[in-house]
Amino acid sequence: MPDLVFSVSNREKKEKAKNLIKREKIPAVVYGPGRENMDIMLDKSDVLKHLNRIAETTPIKLKLDGNEMHGFLKGAQRDKVTDNIIHLDFYIPSEGHKMEIHIPLSFVGEPAGIEHGGVVQEIITDLPVQTLPKDIVETIEVNVEELEIGDVIRVKDLDLPEGIKPLIDEDRAVYVVESPRSMTIEEEEELLAEAEEEEMEPEVIEKGKEEEEIPEGEEEKD
Repeated sequence: MPDLVFSVSNREKKEKAKNLIKREKIPAVVYGPGRENMDIMLDKSDVLKHLNRIAETTPIKLKLDGNEMHGFLKGAQRDKVTDNIIHLDFYIPSEGHKMEIHIPLSFVGEPAGIEHGGVVQEIITDLPVQTLPKDIVETIEVNVEELEIGDVIRVKDLDLPEGIKPLIDEDRAVYVVESPRSMTIEEEEELLAEAEEEEMEPEVIEKGKEEEEIPEGEEEKD
């Protein structure tokens, strides 16, 4: 995968983030093993142009004063009101240092069980893994075309590239083709309650009629 390139500038710690944003800049921090945190800033227009296609697995090159840093976007903070990007976190791994990252799963094809009414459940869509930066892939493809109703793909069934180790239990379900359910438990309980009411209504009505037919003056006396 080619690196996504950003030109960045040093940022003074005393300069407030809101002032940078007014200047159409996005404050950010660069961190990683064996290095001190570095405060930087990026052009807002440059960030917005590429943000939608940046995943956690997207390699990023930060160019600063003729030097280059190769890393990944680990966090993007948004304003709670406007939803605008207000801060970015970039992680720079060291050579030979394994890192933890989430790799998206791409499910390929349509399960055969769907033709028989099967219902798909995508349980895990981003797989947490440990790997060297050089072994990171953008996505992991999972072919689901041959799955029938009741079939399950688990972590241990995934065809993972060499050097990628999952960080969750190998028996965890990733993708399931379930049997169709005609109604939920709540719907079944509601129907049962309605049926019980219908069974009770004739008796109540009949009792009411008997009470209405008692001639006046012939009520039971104490």
